[in-house]
Amino acid sequence: MRESLEKFQNATVKTITPISQGIQLITSGSDWKFASEGELELLIWACLPHFLDCQPLQRQFRVGNQCCDILAVSQQRLTVIELKVTEDRYLIPQLTRYFDALRGEQPFIDQVDYQRSIRLIAIAPSYHADNFTDIRYSQLSFELYQYQIRQHQQKHYLTLFNLETQEQRHQEIPVLQLPSNPADLPDPPRLMQNWIKRCTPEQAASLLQLRAKILKFDPRIQETVQDRGIYYGRGKKYLAELRTDPAREFCIFFWIPDRSYYGGQVRRIRYWTNWLTAGYWGPCNSGFKLSVNIASGSYRFAKARGLQQSLEVLTDKALKHWLERMN
Repeated sequence: MRESLEKFQNATVKTITPISQGIQLITSGSDWKFASEGELELLIWACLPHFLDCQPLQRQFRVGNQCCDILAVSQQRLTVIELKVTEDRYLIPQLTRYFDALRGEQPFIDQVDYQRSIRLIAIAPSYHADNFTDIRYSQLSFELYQYQIRQHQQKHYLTLFNLETQEQRHQEIPVLQLPSNPADLPDPPRLMQNWIKRCTPEQAASLLQLRAKILKFDPRIQETVQDRGIYYGRGKKYLAELRTDPAREFCIFFWIPDRSYYGGQVRRIRYWTNWLTAGYWGPCNSGFKLSVNIASGSYRFAKARGLQQSLEVLTDKALKHWLERMN
């Protein structure tokens, strides 16, 4: 085992497969780690043919009460991949439960031959001694891969090492570069960082400028993440809410006077946005449903270029009216 790890650590680094989506890494002392298990999943999913000689089927596949990180197929053989960013002593029983549920349900029957054995693969930075004990007394076969992130000449690479065959494969990691964040502000919430991945550099910069403008306006303004949205305000007195709707469209809600339907009362107003401009959608008491009967074309008009407003101007208006409500 020690000899295998030494070979793993001294692996020659190569770039194999181009990937367009940025992956977020974090530092831990002198080491690099994935910011979350989801980041590791994105990279492995994009590189399945290169890393594991198989084709993707589905991520986060639910079977019974289980949720498999990745399902793939190779020559009609089902492959189950469980990912970990920390050591997990219960990893082998988890894969065993996946095996049992998948054998019973037999998903993707048109692409998988269930007469063939199911590949059970684990990918982790290290393994607990109990993992090897569980494998020793199991009737199933498991493939364990250990990974390491290395930095070489300002680039980052993932090395995947098969503990049994000692085979190594390497992949450059396209590290997500977030626009600079003001030093006096905390890092953006994870939810916002995920949104940034879908944005152009210009849109990402505008979103972070919007956040900085709000948080620096008044020390009482708090940033909270709940129900897949990001709220700005104090207590229940909000001034803005950022989120994506069920269609994954970006939208922003401002608490500003609504003169069209509520006689100038401050209401929660929904806008479509690309984080550069915003288009009026209508008042919403909660959720995404409009609280007044507006023609179904409001969505189309909200995205019409000629009807979009400056996001900065709308933000200034929301900040002004929030301050009036607080004072």
